[in-house]
Amino acid sequence: MLRSVLVLACLVIALPLLPGAASAQEEELSAIRELIFQARFEAAVQQANALLERSDLEAAERNAALEVLATAQLANRQDGPASETLRLLYSRDPGHRLTDPDASPPVISAFARAREAAPTPITVSLQHEPPALTRREPPSIEVRVAEGADAIAELRLVYRIAGEGESRAVMSRRDDGTYQARIPVVGDASSSTDVAYHVVALAPSQAELGAIGSSAQPLQVRIPAESRGQAGAQGSGQVVVQQAPTAAPAEPGGGSVAEEWWFWTLIAALVIGGVTVGVVIGTSQGGPEPGTLGSVQLMQVEF
Repeated sequence: MLRSVLVLACLVIALPLLPGAASAQEEELSAIRELIFQARFEAAVQQANALLERSDLEAAERNAALEVLATAQLANRQDGPASETLRLLYSRDPGHRLTDPDASPPVISAFARAREAAPTPITVSLQHEPPALTRREPPSIEVRVAEGADAIAELRLVYRIAGEGESRAVMSRRDDGTYQARIPVVGDASSSTDVAYHVVALAPSQAELGAIGSSAQPLQVRIPAESRGQAGAQGSGQVVVQQAPTAAPAEPGGGSVAEEWWFWTLIAALVIGGVTVGVVIGTSQGGPEPGTLGSVQLMQVEF
């Protein structure tokens, strides 16, 4: 029983984290659509305007709120405000498509006319400084949105490395509002690598709202060749063996006495001299003249 209660509690806690769980904005949009379905058009207009006053809406959520607002205004016969709402919607996203499958023919016609009118797109201003690399590393492309950020659903980095095909990467939005992506380093490390790139700001429908550079006139960044020092720091897998320094020759007189030539010369001289003395003494035939003390036999020394 206790285990069942714990499992149920875990499911209740995890339910809001499931991918299918609706956000607060989606719930508000659903509530506004329900008011329109109930023909409570004035209430739907008021709630849609209140939702649009929020500053935390993503680009797709804001466009969806503009869609339900225009639908409620058209149903409430507010043609002037509805035209202004549709103009704003299609200036933010020229490729927007009506998502309400139950929309009436007048509503469908009004949306089609607004889209064909192609209102002037809102201003989207992007700021970027091409990186200047001093070593071989992945270039970091950073972009700041100076204007029109709430209309952008995605910033896309499009790049082409010399000798390779075109590649794309979705730039990540950081806490400070800037967008960042890295270009991988490929190719021969012994020579520099040239990269052409541009950045595109896209609406929720993937319509282009602004760009830095283009396919015809891209920005350029050069990745330097890998230096020897950098290759060693990155670990090329080669082992460098350093030879131990050769010992310097010993200074004269710094060794043992027995290793000196004069030592053995002196020993040889002493031996030869001693043998000579022994021979002379041992072979002498004469001696001192006999005296009153008699004769004395000298000791014979042999080597």
